[in-house]
Amino acid sequence: MSLTIIHTADLHDRLDEARADALGFLREQMHALLLDSGDAIGAGNVLVRPNEPVLEQMNRAGYHAMAAGNREFFFRRRGMQFKTRQAQFPVLAANIVPLGDGTAQAERWTVLEHEGERVGLFGLTPTMIQPGHPFERLSDLRFIEWTAAAREAIEHLRGQVDWLIALSHRGVEDDHTLVRLCPEIDIILGGHSHEEQFAEGGPRPTLISHAGAHGHRAAVIKASREADGCNRFERTLMEVGS
Repeated sequence: MSLTIIHTADLHDRLDEARADALGFLREQMHALLLDSGDAIGAGNVLVRPNEPVLEQMNRAGYHAMAAGNREFFFRRRGMQFKTRQAQFPVLAANIVPLGDGTAQAERWTVLEHEGERVGLFGLTPTMIQPGHPFERLSDLRFIEWTAAAREAIEHLRGQVDWLIALSHRGVEDDHTLVRLCPEIDIILGGHSHEEQFAEGGPRPTLISHAGAHGHRAAVIKASREADGCNRFERTLMEVGS
């Protein structure tokens, strides 16, 4: 059982055509999943722009999924949908739910078939409106406690997938907390901290990957599972384009 992943985060609207083509080439050559951990777009947390060119470049590269970061968030459901409408891949946020009836602003989790493996993905985004805050009255979205959201995602996905991956935009500290609380996760692909970091923890073990920011480098992760059920990882940082 094996899986290859290319991971980016915090693109901040800086993925140009050359880097998109380079990522697409790597994705095809390595038969890899191409995943991002959020804050891809250029709009601020409470702003909406008519166009987000980075999402078109991510489509060009062939991204399979991304987490919703704080830049992808908007306090009204339709605004958040508008910010990410150009993405031709799932935008994930397990810890945001819509208030009342209506279509959710993003998927909470998804399952992808890739190279004969079933991969479960869920997103975790920063808590932009604390429960009980007065601003919550203006929003038709609600943040649920992020570790509870992770547990719910795991319970929904674990039995039906070969690999369980968290796309986290919570930062390095919360990602290490997630390993301790949810050792069932195989891989945590992190963002928000703008760091380049790899770590392994937990009994399986779980890999934590942070690949820096602005698309200058991407993390290439080769994951395999041994007969004893333990995960094995090889990971490198690769320059992306010029």
